[in-house]
Amino acid sequence: MTASASTGLIPCGKSVSSRRSAFRGGTRALAPSRAVRATPRSVAARAEVREIFMPALSSTMTEGKIVSWLKGEGEAISKGEAVVVVESDKADMDVETFHDGYLAVIAVADGEMATVGAPICYVAETEAEIEEAKAMAAAASSG
Repeated sequence: MTASASTGLIPCGKSVSSRRSAFRGGTRALAPSRAVRATPRSVAARAEVREIFMPALSSTMTEGKIVSWLKGEGEAISKGEAVVVVESDKADMDVETFHDGYLAVIAVADGEMATVGAPICYVAETEAEIEEAKAMAAAASSG
C-alpha cells in the first residue's frame, strides 16, 4: 500500500510550491451583470401583536414561576428592558423584552407557573393594537 492510498490523497506529480493558485492570474473581466430595478410601490407598515413565551433560563428548566411583573398592562416597554422576574429551577432572573411597544396583556399572573414555550404575555406595537392583543389572549386561553 502506498502512502497516498493510506491517506486518501491522489498524487499530482507537482510539488505544492510549483502549483499555481486558481485565484491568481487571469485578468479577464467578468461579464457585466444584469441590472435589476425595483418598481416603485407603496409599502404600508403594519404593526404587530407579539406573544412573549416563557424562556428556558437553564438547560434543565421545563417550567418557570412568575415572581413579579415589573411593568403593568398598558405600559410602554422598550427593547432590552426587564419586564418580568421568573423563578427557574436554579435562580430568579429578570427577563428582558426583545420588542418595543406596549405590554398589552399579562397571560400568566404573579405566582403562577408556566411551561417553557407557553405564552406569558402579549406585546402590541401601538396603543391602537392593545384591543387586538386582548382578543388574541382570550382566544388562546379558551382554545
